[in-house]
This record gives sequence, structure tokens and C-alpha cells, in this order.
Amino acid sequence: MKFLVTGGAGFIGSNIVEKLLKDGHDVVVLDNFSSGKEENLSFAKDYANRYTLIRGDIRDKAVCESACRDIDYVLHQAALRSVPKSMDDPESYNDVNIGGTLNMLQAAANNKVKRLVFASSSSVYGDIDKFPEKEDFYPEPISPYALSKLTGEYYCRVWG
Repeated sequence: MKFLVTGGAGFIGSNIVEKLLKDGHDVVVLDNFSSGKEENLSFAKDYANRYTLIRGDIRDKAVCESACRDIDYVLHQAALRSVPKSMDDPESYNDVNIGGTLNMLQAAANNKVKRLVFASSSSVYGDIDKFPEKEDFYPEPISPYALSKLTGEYYCRVWG
């Protein structure tokens, strides 16, 4: 199987990439390195025949289309992730987390990807005093970041 991991140079993404490669899968990483680090992918040199790195941005539709070619599964980790920064710059969170997710969903559909798995956040539930948090709690986002992740969830439902 061939996987595309967006945000694959981040902490979570790079751990996913490493596991997939160790399990014998082909992996493509799409990352713009705005927060991910190339050294997080240093292990990938051992898998050069099954690993491809694309330096690109999920806000670029053409990059998303190209990255999804011949892909079986997309693991969509790419996002801006800071609640405080989202309060200062909600436009960027909208562009990356919502627009970029929409680009990935469209590219995956156009390329007949079997499934896109979206990384959301518990922040979509707001400040909840019940633990553990459950996915059937009513969402109450209180930041642009949380709203962007909830919107991504809804787009994924629409794309089905």
C-alpha cells in the first residue's frame, strides 16, 4: 500500500511515517516545514526506495493533486496547531486548516484515494469539565484553531 502523510515532518507525522516504512509500506511525505523539521525524518534515508519527500504546501491545489497521484491512503496531519496564535491570526488558520483540508479532500477524490484520515483535536469540544472527553460530546469551539479543526471534520463528513 502507498500512503501520503501530510505534515509528515512534524512530531506525530514523522512517527506515523516511521511506523509505515518499518511495516513495509511506500510513503510520500508532503510538508512545507513551517513547523516540522527535516531531522524528524532522518530515519527515512534507510528506506530511500520506498520514501518520497515533497516540499510543498496544502494550500496549493496543484501540489495536493500531484501528491495524491497513485496514493491508496492519505493521513492528513498538516495543520497550524496553536490556540493562542490562532486568536492573533485567524485568517492563516482558516487558509491552512480549512482551505488546505478542502484541497486535500478534493485531490484525494480526484485521484480515487481509498480513504483520507483527518487529524482533528479535542479542542473542538471547548472547555469541558467531564473526563474522559468523548467524541459524541457536543462541539463548542472557543478559538479559531478549534473552529478550523471542527470545520475540517464537517468537510470530511461531507466528502464521506
